Amino acid sequence: MKSTRSPRSALVSLAAMLMIQGCGGADPSGPPEQLPEPGELRVSLAGSPSAGAVVLTLTGPGIGTPAPGGGATLYHDLSGGTLHAVVVGTSLSGEILRFPAPDVRQVGGYQAVLQQVAGTDNQPLDVGDFSVTVSAVP
Repeated sequence: MKSTRSPRSALVSLAAMLMIQGCGGADPSGPPEQLPEPGELRVSLAGSPSAGAVVLTLTGPGIGTPAPGGGATLYHDLSGGTLHAVVVGTSLSGEILRFPAPDVRQVGGYQAVLQQVAGTDNQPLDVGDFSVTVSAVP
């Protein structure tokens, strides 16, 4: 069977189809890129009994210089994307430190891991009795 359409009419049909698809009003490149939202994130401690000192490691993109929370004392080493921190206080609970982050919406890219925990009497405690979380500062 032989086609009755000329090459020119096929080209005109293809051009018309492409023009119709382009009239949808949607941007084919997708939604506009969101700009980073710089701000502060916090590391919080939960557990029992009361902790007097914790050693933790925090990893993530662009961690800024940390500050202690709630009257605690903070000793830290920040290099690359890793923060090694020792936080000491009379009773550590809730927010134990804050740090600047380049985009607070990327909070899921940060991970805090407890290395050691000591009680207020300086006796070692079971790390499994505690948890740390990273969250946005309200």
